[in-house]
Amino acid sequence: MSLDQLAVESAEVLPTGWQVRVVRPGTVDELRAELRASNEPSRRYLANFTRQPLFGRGGGHHSPIGGYLEAEDLAFVLDVNASFGPWLVGTTQLFEAINTIADRSTGKTRGLVRFERERLAPHSVV
Repeated sequence: MSLDQLAVESAEVLPTGWQVRVVRPGTVDELRAELRASNEPSRRYLANFTRQPLFGRGGGHHSPIGGYLEAEDLAFVLDVNASFGPWLVGTTQLFEAINTIADRSTGKTRGLVRFERERLAPHSVV
């Protein structure tokens, strides 16, 4: 399943107030900004990456991002595959794994699916 397919199918079942979009960071700094936002309660991410640059083996995979340790510049990837389990990865290494061509027919790279809750207007005091 492609990143775009995942976003389209997810949009059909999202709770009210949530939006989904594909994000393909073009630089490590753009990825870092998205990872910082993963710590906000209103945002959740899935990463589409290839395991090859990370582990020297394996193909494409989707995993949730559990958060970002900014001081260490590490993303927490919640890999559900028992052979890998959850792991920490440097932002540069994660960028190398997501900045790969996922679909040769379109030339689109892997990236992130961002789930974002709409911000509610502050309550008015009457």
